[in-house]
Amino acid sequence: MNNAAAFSAIFCILLSLCATPAQPRPKNLQQLADISNRLTETNVAYGAIPALYRPEYIRVQEADLNMDQSEIVFVVILPDGPRIYPQRLLVWHQLVNEVINDDAYAITYCPTTGTLMAYNASMNGLNLIFDLEGRLYDGNSVLIDRNSGSLWLQGTGMAFDGPLLGRGMPTLPVFWTSWGAARRVYPNASVLAQPHGNRAYGRDPYGSYFKKGNYYDNDILVYPVRLLDKRFHKKTPMLCLEYTELLLGIDINYVKKMGAVNFFLGAAPLLAVHDQLLDVVRVFDRRIWADPFLFVSQYGRLIDLNTRSVWDTATGKAIEGNMQGSSMKQYFGGYSMWFAWYSMNPETFVIPGPGEVPANLLSLTPPGQNKPEDVRGNEKNTPPTGR
Repeated sequence: MNNAAAFSAIFCILLSLCATPAQPRPKNLQQLADISNRLTETNVAYGAIPALYRPEYIRVQEADLNMDQSEIVFVVILPDGPRIYPQRLLVWHQLVNEVINDDAYAITYCPTTGTLMAYNASMNGLNLIFDLEGRLYDGNSVLIDRNSGSLWLQGTGMAFDGPLLGRGMPTLPVFWTSWGAARRVYPNASVLAQPHGNRAYGRDPYGSYFKKGNYYDNDILVYPVRLLDKRFHKKTPMLCLEYTELLLGIDINYVKKMGAVNFFLGAAPLLAVHDQLLDVVRVFDRRIWADPFLFVSQYGRLIDLNTRSVWDTATGKAIEGNMQGSSMKQYFGGYSMWFAWYSMNPETFVIPGPGEVPANLLSLTPPGQNKPEDVRGNEKNTPPTGR
């Protein structure tokens, strides 16, 4: 652990050296209001993409009759439990307005940037109801609330124009996964029913996440962005979050390949892991009783190097070993293509990146002993065996 502490200190220095000074997130109301002057006009008129308001839901068993196991769905953890939103339905509406226990919630998805976010849209008794305004900012949707006519950034939940300028909405946990995984983990969830109307719900107007060479994975940006970064492919799927005023972008496929990634964000020791059951990446604070633990993924199991205890990748709780009953705090974020997140958040730190704990600190084998063939640091060496 002394090596890990030393690495933390080194990374803090790197953090200060590598921070990107160019055009950060707005720091005051004037900078926020200036966004109005940088919006991109489109041929989509207000109301052309109709937002949903308190739509119908069906049971998992009923939805399963018309869905493929690999189909993309979005899981949102709302106050009354998880709800599942098929991407093939949401791509045509991009917004679902919900009211639960007299509080409003907004589930938002922008296909042009792959941005998935959900917000608590209740402000001191005012329940905001949103529509798509029609214009874009860095390719990302602009929302307008029916209550005040204020304009909001879909990717951050911040109002940048109108009476609610400067107000922000708290986020809700969201997960981008497959129907097979979602129905397995949440068999009692409510599933968005196909809305009434004649839209081509079986066809995605932007292409397909399962085929190569279409909008979702090519290099073409239909709308302009202010900044681009070449560390990742423009449309790399990223898990994006804010942690103590620091911004983080995690390459989802990288973590799935590695199984577990130990890293530092500032001085905070964090852990990104692949929850194989839901097939998502989760982020935990890996401090246990104020001590930063190190973790490896072996045979589909998450094991800490300190005590060799086994941890649940979905909850961050120790389920076997001396640490059984202990838990790590989990942090949730949203989803975005890299180009869109970076352009609005150039001060973002990334994984993979310089904050990762070096591989030579990650071994289940005590120093001086031969390393078994089946242990290779963070790599997953066999097919998943479940949690």
